[in-house]
Amino acid sequence: MRKIFLLLSVVGLFTLSSCVDDDPDVIYETSYFEAEVFEVNQATFSFDNSTGYYTSQYILDPALYPADMVLVYRLKDVVNNSDVWEMIPKTIYYDNGDYVEFDFDFTRNDIVFYMGANYDLGTNPNFLQNQVFRVVIIPGYDNSARIDLTDYNNVIREFNIDESNMKTLKLK
Repeated sequence: MRKIFLLLSVVGLFTLSSCVDDDPDVIYETSYFEAEVFEVNQATFSFDNSTGYYTSQYILDPALYPADMVLVYRLKDVVNNSDVWEMIPKTIYYDNGDYVEFDFDFTRNDIVFYMGANYDLGTNPNFLQNQVFRVVIIPGYDNSARIDLTDYNNVIREFNIDESNMKTLKLK
């Protein structure tokens, strides 16, 4: 029994030690995905009877990968020449009980921004016109980052996103 085990061990040693992964004809390709940011300037919303919300729809180009994460921020204000971004979904409440809500959904190929309120938004067109959004795409394979995703500037910094190469999304 020992001789058979020794024989199999020696044969296994030679068999496994001959496996080499340095074939020059084989090209190993690694996938590299990076986070990116898109901007929507002057988004104008129109009422969608089928949803009961005001909507604005844009094309995502290139299309998302299945595991990608999508973060959306709305330009809330500009203070001392610095943009103030707030993450959506977001609901803005007023002292009189009124509210305005921003939300979005997306597919691999498009993104839709939604706006609703408990009053007629047509009476306050400031919300319906010239909204600015930033759409940040983060690769879903990297779930090691433990950062505050609600802070736009922190997300840009942590994922090393170059805003100078920002693309503008087109209406669908």
